[in-house]
Amino acid sequence: MNGLFALGSGGAAVVTSFTLLVGIRGKNKIEIDKEHVPYWAYGIGLLSANAGAAFSGLGAVGTQFNTAFTQANGLGEWKAGATAAVLTIAVFGLKPRAWKDSLFGAIAPSVFTAAGGVWTFLVTLPTSIITALVS
Repeated sequence: MNGLFALGSGGAAVVTSFTLLVGIRGKNKIEIDKEHVPYWAYGIGLLSANAGAAFSGLGAVGTQFNTAFTQANGLGEWKAGATAAVLTIAVFGLKPRAWKDSLFGAIAPSVFTAAGGVWTFLVTLPTSIITALVS
């Protein structure tokens, strides 16, 4: 069965990435506000989990981001939920910056999945909806 748009996860990830790239510049017909960049990037991160090898690096970056905190001995015990919280605060608590919000938004799904618990809900529900629309 085809989804509403029948793009496939890889095609949807490319289309979303290209739209974000074009929209951030603000010099074209598509314009994306700085405040909306994390949501676009989060969608790219969700789609990349099911996309091809070209997007597999996003999950790896998220895993390495989490590993950097958990292996820092000076912080004491650090779990993936703390990394997810720091990532969320960095996106929504700091002034919007396209580069920061694009990177953090795209790696957030892999960090949230590693954190488990309530954080996983933020990945599974939107992934189910998006998959139904684009597959």
